[in-house]
Amino acid sequence: MNEVTVVHLVSADTHPALSAELATYNFTDHIEIQLETDPAKTCANIAQSATTAHLVIIATGKACEQLPAIALAQKAGNKKILSYQLISPTLPPFTETWPNAPITAYFSPDSIIPREISLRGIEVAGFPGEPAFAALIDNCFP
Repeated sequence: MNEVTVVHLVSADTHPALSAELATYNFTDHIEIQLETDPAKTCANIAQSATTAHLVIIATGKACEQLPAIALAQKAGNKKILSYQLISPTLPPFTETWPNAPITAYFSPDSIIPREISLRGIEVAGFPGEPAFAALIDNCFP
């Protein structure tokens, strides 16, 4: 498989331990992008930082609301999103062009999973905690 950039969108909803755990893994490329209030700025930051043509996007909570704009910008920049890994997501509206890759939504065991998740065919998984999640992402790639 081609090299992959793991793009971690960091927001107020992101648990600090997640960033620390993801940093310990030897991904081809791992970048943290601070979520901007303007999606165009978030997209520009990704474009300037991602060094490979294939991306895996990790987002938590309300950061997920910018994903359709991010997907469109990456497509325009000839980058392909391979998957979305969403933790306790606040989902954006679905459109004809989004999602453009498989989505896995992780929830803590006590969470109420929104009905929209199952109606859209999104894979649902229990959030295993920060270290196990980082290892799970690491094991997705050769």
